[in-house]
Amino acid sequence: MTINRLEVEGVRCLGSTVWCPEAGVNVVVGENGAGKTSLLEAIALLCTGKALRRGGSRGAITQGQERLRVTGTFGEGLEAGQLVYERTRSQRAWRLNGETIKSATTVYEYVPVMVFNPETHYAVLQDANARRSGLYWTMFHVEPLFLETWRRYHRLLNQRNAALRAHDATYQMFDPGLIQTGVVLAQMWQRTVEALCPVFSALSERLGLAVVVNTRARLGWEGGSFLEALEASRANDERLGYTQVGPHRADIFFEMDQRAIQETGSHGQQKVVISAWRLAGVTLVAATGRAPLVLLDDLAAELDRRRRAAFYETLVELKLQTFITAMEPEPLPSPVAMFHVEHGLLHRP
Repeated sequence: MTINRLEVEGVRCLGSTVWCPEAGVNVVVGENGAGKTSLLEAIALLCTGKALRRGGSRGAITQGQERLRVTGTFGEGLEAGQLVYERTRSQRAWRLNGETIKSATTVYEYVPVMVFNPETHYAVLQDANARRSGLYWTMFHVEPLFLETWRRYHRLLNQRNAALRAHDATYQMFDPGLIQTGVVLAQMWQRTVEALCPVFSALSERLGLAVVVNTRARLGWEGGSFLEALEASRANDERLGYTQVGPHRADIFFEMDQRAIQETGSHGQQKVVISAWRLAGVTLVAATGRAPLVLLDDLAAELDRRRRAAFYETLVELKLQTFITAMEPEPLPSPVAMFHVEHGLLHRP
């Protein structure tokens, strides 16, 4: 989905803004505090209800204002639509083509959006939850039964853990359902990783990584079936009061020369690896016919000029609407569009 027109009111330092971005790559240039990230944050709020900085969506409201409002006009012809997000100090709401949306999931399905910020690769490499959430994002958009299966699995997992904490032997009654949904989730995880790997390798090379990085996936248990792993961990689960194995412990590892990239790669190499992995997910989602938006805050951080150029060229080739912030103008490949923001006001040079 492509944003044809964006209207922003009451978001951080931005003045009332109307923006008609290009369908491809859009670069927003400006000094620190000018409002570059706030523009990306307005798009993130519209599509996810989540802010890009601490304080949550409530904290994104301009100081002294009572609400923020972001309106996006998407698509063309029969696919055209308007999405509105409003946030007050006490509540939030979306409207799609004039109808109130009750579930944020509907918004996530309508406009997939992938966010990259300067801390993304640190978070992904340091936190298994961040690695899982990135894969869950892809699975949500490419596996039709993912959300339903994930919700049922976690409901059973929470019930089992509650019984374990209470030293209640009836926790075992949740095992059959946990195993059934867990196996399905693990299959989805494995399919998604297998589909991502060749795309990731091609993107890593395209982005100028110049070294071979291997991925190693973990389903959430070691060897055998989920049933066998659950049986083997039963005594420890009872002792510790929670379920130690299962898809909720799945993970993905990135290795260079058989060592974790956290240990061997430079910050620039780490950024390229994680960016390539997440862009591989974007590519898989785009292949389903639902084009994601890509938000990339401060592309230049940790990257030299050559790799920045490779990023721009790759993003142009993906043919997805992309929004990038940068401190200073630099030579850009055609047809990248450049905008300038200063003191919260946007204009095109």
